[in-house]
Order: sequence, then C-alpha cells, then structure tokens
Amino acid sequence: MVSTLLRASAFGAVIFSLSSVAAHAACTPAIGDDNLVAPGKLQLSINPTNPPQQFVDKDGQLQGLNVELAQELGKRMCLPVELVRMDFPAMMPAMTAARIDGTDTGMFWTEERSKLMYMVPYAIQAISVVVPPDSGTKIASEQDLIGKTSAVEVSTYQMNWLKKLSDTSVAKGGAAVEMRTFPTATNVVSALLAKQVDNALLVDSVARDLVGRGRVREVLTGLGLARTTLTFRNKTAAEAVVKALNAMRADGSYQALFDKFGLTTMPADQPLAIAGPGPA
Repeated sequence: MVSTLLRASAFGAVIFSLSSVAAHAACTPAIGDDNLVAPGKLQLSINPTNPPQQFVDKDGQLQGLNVELAQELGKRMCLPVELVRMDFPAMMPAMTAARIDGTDTGMFWTEERSKLMYMVPYAIQAISVVVPPDSGTKIASEQDLIGKTSAVEVSTYQMNWLKKLSDTSVAKGGAAVEMRTFPTATNVVSALLAKQVDNALLVDSVARDLVGRGRVREVLTGLGLARTTLTFRNKTAAEAVVKALNAMRADGSYQALFDKFGLTTMPADQPLAIAGPGPA
C-alpha cells in the first residue's frame, strides 16, 4: 500500500510514494529519465477528495481506484510512482511548468484539453445532481437546473457543462444558472449541506458514494456522459502507460479493479490509447 509520506515544497502538496526503488531493481524502467520530470520516478498529481476514485482514509493514507491503478502501473513499468496531492485547478499549470509528469485524478476528456496534453481515456463517467437527504427538491431534467443555485468544483468538466447549459438558456432569452464554485468536491458538499445552494453537481461515482453513506440524495444522473483520463506532458510516458493498461485489460486485472470500486471501464470495443493530438 501507500508508503513514505513526505511534505513537498511546491503547491503545499503532499507526495505519496507508491513503490520503492528496491522493488524495481530487477527490471528495466519503461520510461527513461530523459522523459521524466525527476529521474527514476513518475510523478502524477491527485486530489484525494473524490471517493471511491481517490480519498484519504482515517489513518491519512491515500486509497481508491486511482491510487491502486497507479500502484499497479508502477509495478508493470518497473518505475516508482509518486502521487502529488494538490487541488484540481493547480494541476494543469504544474504539468505545463514541468513540475509533474501528469495527472491521476480522472480528468474528463475534452477536445480542447486533448490539445494541451496527452490524454489516455481509461474510464467512463457522467455528472450527477444531488441535494440534501431531507430536501424535497425534484429535478426531472437538466432544464430544471435553470434559475436554481448550483454548487460545483472549479475548473472542472462539470463546471463547464453547467456553464454551457446556462449560456444556452440565456441566449434563448431564458434564465441563467447561478453557479457557485468551490476548490474541492468536499467544499461543494459542505456548501450544499449548509443550504448555501439548491443543488450540487458531482462526478457520478462520487455522488453514489455519498448516497451510500446517507449524506446526499441523487435526483438526476447520466448528464454529460464522457471518458475520464490519465494525462501526461510527455508522449513517451503516455505510451508506456497505455502499454501497461492494455496488459492489465488482457489479463483481467483492469476489469477486476473497476469491479472492486464499482466504476465503469472503457467499453471493450474502444481502445486504451492516447485520444487527441497532444501538445502542439
């Protein structure tokens, strides 16, 4: 499991080493140092506020699908993986500035993003709308969000999806969505439960985890269905991860991992591969 908790100077982040150098001493790393930000390790950012994808347990240890996926990829690539904890808005600037190699946070694929980094889709997710468990609010369709106050995580796919919905309504002479943004999904849920907003938009797996714990009620789901990705600044690194992912798919460990956490894999007829052109 996760080991070697270190405090990082950049971004106020915390780095979690997922595999030791000794564990890889007998094999050749799939990614050479000339394709890595730091020699001998792959550094990926993560925001552990989205269970069951990624979260911190009561002992302060990183857990979740993306954590175990990174650990397994590291083993298969003979390369230690370090997960650098940071809020989502800081991730793309950090990668652009060559402070990390990529992200391991389930970033939604968009055409615009695919031109800024190498994106490797590995899961399917959507957006869910949630309300407090004692709320009588009924939302039958996305149009019922118009005129309401919604909480959403800043700089995310769900924020952009909601903004497009609002802008389309306004362009047709209708009302807007009053959108309030927060740095993490945890903050979004706190605002919702404090009755600061009418509803909140979350990634569907996060919403269902909260429903299972009785914290929220899901009133609408399946919005903006899209692929979620691992992302990289370097194509060679992305290609090495693609090879390891396909090996996991071939031996069944990919499906088994997703079944364990109740998330949806990429359809069998869709390749695990870089999607989009990558940086110009």
